[in-house]
Amino acid sequence: MLRLRYVILLIIAGIVGGIIAIRKGRSPIWWFILCALFPLLIIVIALLPPLVSKGYTKKCPYCAEIIKEDANFCKHCGREQPIEMVKVQNKM
Repeated sequence: MLRLRYVILLIIAGIVGGIIAIRKGRSPIWWFILCALFPLLIIVIALLPPLVSKGYTKKCPYCAEIIKEDANFCKHCGREQPIEMVKVQNKM
């Protein structure tokens, strides 16, 4: 009975690690396996910063939190995002 409880605890730790990994933009399968084998890694994945995906997210210049690239306002600090200048290459 004690072994069954331990196995269930490990599966729950893996699921929690996978959910946190999804929210951080990391591989949920790998973190599920790692957290199921080593439950204390949940703390590690919780402390890791989110990954910045090229083309989808950026850092807010005011609070340094990750926001969507098209956001006009930061969802964390509420400040309006500056207009970014786009470089145009001349093909001459």
